[in-house]
Amino acid sequence: MKAVIIIFIFITLCLISGSRCGKSAIRDGYLGQKTITFRCEYDEKFKTHTKVFYRLNEDPVHVLKSSRSSQSSEEKFSLSDSHKDHFTVTIRDISAADGGVYLCGVERDESHQSSTHITFIKEIQLNVYGQTSVQVQAYSSKSVFITCKFPQEFKGNKKFIQKDSSQKIFVEEQNQWVHHDKLHMYDDSSEGRLKVFISDLTAADEATYRCGVNIPDHDLFTEITLTVNQVDHFPALSKASAIIGESVKLTCNFPEKHDETFTHICKENKEKICESISSSEKKRFEFSAGPAGVFTVSISNVSVRDAGVYWCGAETRDTHLTSVSLTNQHQLTPTMVGREGDSSEIKCPYDENHSTEIKHLCKGKCFTPDAQHIIRSDEAHVNNPKISVKNETELNLFTVTLSDLRAEDAGIYWCAVKEEFNLPIELMIVLKDALFTHEASVGGSVSISCKNVRTQTQRLFCRGDQPNICVRDGVRVSSDTRTSGRFSLTDETSAGVFTVNISNLTEEDSGKYWCAEETSGSFVFTEVHLHVTQGKRLIKLIITIVLLKKKW
Repeated sequence: MKAVIIIFIFITLCLISGSRCGKSAIRDGYLGQKTITFRCEYDEKFKTHTKVFYRLNEDPVHVLKSSRSSQSSEEKFSLSDSHKDHFTVTIRDISAADGGVYLCGVERDESHQSSTHITFIKEIQLNVYGQTSVQVQAYSSKSVFITCKFPQEFKGNKKFIQKDSSQKIFVEEQNQWVHHDKLHMYDDSSEGRLKVFISDLTAADEATYRCGVNIPDHDLFTEITLTVNQVDHFPALSKASAIIGESVKLTCNFPEKHDETFTHICKENKEKICESISSSEKKRFEFSAGPAGVFTVSISNVSVRDAGVYWCGAETRDTHLTSVSLTNQHQLTPTMVGREGDSSEIKCPYDENHSTEIKHLCKGKCFTPDAQHIIRSDEAHVNNPKISVKNETELNLFTVTLSDLRAEDAGIYWCAVKEEFNLPIELMIVLKDALFTHEASVGGSVSISCKNVRTQTQRLFCRGDQPNICVRDGVRVSSDTRTSGRFSLTDETSAGVFTVNISNLTEEDSGKYWCAEETSGSFVFTEVHLHVTQGKRLIKLIITIVLLKKKW
């Protein structure tokens, strides 16, 4: 009978105080690399102990001991111990199979032949880059954002994009967006990444791309097979408004045929490239699941800086590549509601590097032919006693106060510095002393007359606690859609009013409504309260019962 010897290896976590214990590190290598060396520091008390380097994978643990440190330089692994404070391990001729997790350790007890105690002192994740291939799904008329990662040692090397077998497009400048036909590229030297953004996708963009870095003797790249799907169920640009300081929800479609995807939202910069939300702002963005294929993004505590165009979609992560398929576009405008005769403050934040520049407030986008100049930071308000201005450089805030508001003050205002910084703010006006309260009975009807204060407007009748929510989600009837179910709208031009009729009333119809006029994005509202009660119907029921009793 053959004797069987079982050797146990016990791995324990380093519990010794000091910065050299239990470190984790990530190292990048690439296919064909000649050597890569790991340095494993240890406490001085272990300098006479046997050092161990081993790999964790699906196979049994691979162990390399300092007792074999006299290995030939031709071997795959070699270990060298300083016998002072560290040992090094070198791996030669890097292949894809070398990727994985490695552990550095020291043997604690060599006196027992039946067991070995090893203390973990460092964990190393080795990522091996090579000519990998990734499938990316995107959608016609939408956008896709691709980020390729390379080893840190090549962060200064030139990056390139190659479509099919065409000539390579090198990114000549680092840390700035470079435009080439439909491609926007950004070589991020701090991260060793190449970002590629393609918008307005068509079938012609469907191809095989190489996202690579130029290194001596050969190129290191990821091959991307981009598929552009033809779909018609993703909506075009959606407009959303949010009262400053409150929340807004954006609805997004989740792309099909994506495995292991993550919900994603990004915001367009001035170059129309959709970049990720900064980590400091992400806490205000909350994702939640909706019906199949739909999710929502809630943005809390909306400020003027949130103005702009957002894209949402799905993010798919590969080892060396992240792709974001963007499906929905939302134009978000922060909104203020002012009442006729009152005052309203328009607060315009600006970047610190613009502190010495002249600030502008315009009605309409500044520096365009149709813009109406309101005031500049270097102008005195005496030119218009209704307008005052305050520039607080320590807060990077330019504030304009509009007094004695009128219907004509409604509209979209733009805060601007030069042509490079424009933020829109929508001001909605609610007419003063124009609140209408209507009483009606269940089963009956009601006619609500709304006064026209401006000419050539679109008329709306909607329901909601806030005017911006009303026009976004609660429109019941309009001058474009004059009849909708129990609601109908008629114009009485000569009388300067439009009338809304609601038939077959129920108690659920009680609530706050708004008569609204809209001209080029400028809204004026009249508030309407409707109370629907059982009154007349109950009286009619009692009379009917009495008559029946008399008959009997």
